[in-house]
Amino acid sequence: MIRIISNFRKANIKTQTLTSSIALGIYFWTSYLLETSYLKSKFPVPYFTQQTSFDAVKMKEWYAFMIQEDTFQIYLKTQIIDFAFIMAVIVAGFTIWTMVSNLHRENSWFRNYGYSLAYSIPLAGLFDILENIVSFFMIASPYEFNDALIIPYSAFASIKFGFWTIGLLWLLISLVGLVITKLFVRNTLIV
Repeated sequence: MIRIISNFRKANIKTQTLTSSIALGIYFWTSYLLETSYLKSKFPVPYFTQQTSFDAVKMKEWYAFMIQEDTFQIYLKTQIIDFAFIMAVIVAGFTIWTMVSNLHRENSWFRNYGYSLAYSIPLAGLFDILENIVSFFMIASPYEFNDALIIPYSAFASIKFGFWTIGLLWLLISLVGLVITKLFVRNTLIV
């Protein structure tokens, strides 16, 4: 894995752009599949609300609603589709953030921090996996799962969204920094 990361960082910008574009296309495709399946499951609240609720009683009510609507199996399928989406997130996040970092000058502050922050989206994916693992225990007994499971479930989801926020903010800062340094600065911050 370390070799793959190192090789990708050293690849030319055309290779990185092509890889990132393919990864982004797969991300959008899996996102479409996931969103479509989630809507078909008729989950009664948006997934952000559901995942960060920290409320076992509400979760059981939402599960009961889908069981009553006969869409709970679709929701289970949605959880499985989510794993494909997570893999797409991890690859797209790492490749795009690394590519943008490589657009900055070598040894610049943006490139050095960008390499580190390129892990933020894959870390979001890791916590999404942990969240899904907990969800399978809840789904196995939708009316009677242990209420304590909601704590790690919602905690993992909250951490996931935190890493997404960090990653997206960094991408925005990095892109703005790139434009500013290309237009106005001869030497970017070199560390």
